[in-house]
Amino acid sequence: MRQKVFALIADTLAALKSAGTLKLEQVPGYTVEPPKNPAHGDWAVNVAMLLTKPEGKPPRDIANAIVKGLVDKEGMVAKVEVAGPGFLNFTLKEQVIQQVAREVLSAGETFGRRAPKSTGKRVMVEFVSANPTGPVHIGHARGAFMGDAVSRLLEAAGHDVTREFYINDYGKQVETLGRTLHKRYRQLFGEQVELVEGEYPGEYVIDIARTWKEEVGDRYLRAPESEWFPLATAVAIRENMKAIQASLEKANIRHDVFFSEASLHAAGKVKAVAEEYAKRGVTYEAAEARRDTEKVRSEDSKAAQYTDRQKGGTFLMTSQHGDDEDRVILRRDGTPVYLTADLAYHKEKYDRGFDRLIDVLGADHAGHTPRIKAGMILLGLDPKRLDFLLVQLVRITRGGEEVKVSKRRGTVFELEDLIDEVGPDVCRFLFLMKTANARFDFDLDLVQKQSKDNPVFYFQYGHARCASILKKAAEKGTPFVGAEHLTSAQLARLTLPEELAMLKKMSQLPDVVASAAERLEPHHVLYFCQELITDFHSYYTKYKTDPIISADAEKTQGRLALVAALKQTLRSAFALLGINAPEYMEAPAEEE
Repeated sequence: MRQKVFALIADTLAALKSAGTLKLEQVPGYTVEPPKNPAHGDWAVNVAMLLTKPEGKPPRDIANAIVKGLVDKEGMVAKVEVAGPGFLNFTLKEQVIQQVAREVLSAGETFGRRAPKSTGKRVMVEFVSANPTGPVHIGHARGAFMGDAVSRLLEAAGHDVTREFYINDYGKQVETLGRTLHKRYRQLFGEQVELVEGEYPGEYVIDIARTWKEEVGDRYLRAPESEWFPLATAVAIRENMKAIQASLEKANIRHDVFFSEASLHAAGKVKAVAEEYAKRGVTYEAAEARRDTEKVRSEDSKAAQYTDRQKGGTFLMTSQHGDDEDRVILRRDGTPVYLTADLAYHKEKYDRGFDRLIDVLGADHAGHTPRIKAGMILLGLDPKRLDFLLVQLVRITRGGEEVKVSKRRGTVFELEDLIDEVGPDVCRFLFLMKTANARFDFDLDLVQKQSKDNPVFYFQYGHARCASILKKAAEKGTPFVGAEHLTSAQLARLTLPEELAMLKKMSQLPDVVASAAERLEPHHVLYFCQELITDFHSYYTKYKTDPIISADAEKTQGRLALVAALKQTLRSAFALLGINAPEYMEAPAEEE
């Protein structure tokens, strides 16, 4: 419906230009939005105010010219008024709003989506990228679901989306994992060997050791480290990645590409990026970094913990482009730091030709993002192509107590455990219900209640109620006729303010999806659904004495069309977020 108003304005402006009423050397980027007060009509347009300066006329004069010269090819406008400084408030004819039900039902599962890959833009979303040193724990969960939902929305907006997982399979952490695995392997043969601080005590390492033992027997029990170490590390990474992929699959999360950090080193790309910076004259050798400001580091920060590694080496001039100090990319002995590999990885992303790159990262990586942006600028790459979506941690609680996450202590609460306990739909809903930068508690007790207090239950029950009404109509011998046989006379019976308001809101799903995709904010789709569901529950309760299914066959079909369209709208929106739309749910106790 919104696009029809855009088309109407475009036709009118073209006619006014042809008539010489307006110069229209360039049409401004005006908006068509629902007015804050429904009494002001269905859509508010601000084009007249934006034309004031280029046209040299008062906005109300321009607005009145648009009203007078309105080109309404479809005959859809019931009334248009000039309000305030020059807003155009459009009220559409009821039959235009009623036709939304037919349009939704005709679109079916594609409602709210643009044609696949229709924008011609390629987008890469990198998310999860958990270290292959252990399972996917609940500390990764929000970023996993957020990255998946953003990918789904970008696809729905018509982009060609690649989902990527960056495997950090290089450096001290994986080396420690390999040594831990070999110790566990030796323990399986009865050797008394203890883990030291910093090694991985989790049960999952013992499970990997059993797998390795089955594969190689005692072949590496007495072998020199040069023989067992590379293999132990590779096996540990392999098995952990299998477990990570299995957990993500259980959450209905997939990736198209698994990109190895080690492959960057093997291909010489980490060394090459350092050399490229040197050629560009944006590095220098020094004992310490140049800073834009005097910075006091937190004692808990990684920079503070590894201060000794930052004293001396090759520095990159990141402070020239928004970072608070220059960064070491090569240590004094010439070996690269983690940042150097990350810079090489992001350059490699650019080299693959994506129009937009999105990194979904934990909020603890906030300090890392300006370094990457600066590093890309210093390579002559466009920083506007790179976005970071920073995700705050969520506190998981049970009985009012926090469920701790501690991979290193061996007390892992895994994503898979969470899914087994509450289900993937509950996880998705809770992790997507707020902006990425908002902190909140995930109450394991609340989300398992079948009541209105449980937002997930209330959300899915909206779709189930629609399905139940349609099923009941069929059982009573008055099944919904479907979009093909639906008549305008039947739709014309949808005249209640609540019915028209729900239809208008349904028509907005494509716009909500496009906006949520552009802003990387899936919660807008959730809010849209919640508002619709709340409106429908209120409507259903208010008109129990004038029910949806009645002896009036024509009105019944009109209302069933509303219910079917709402069901399809919710189903489409749920699918965009990866949430199931159940056909049946037990009614909450308060409604029985």
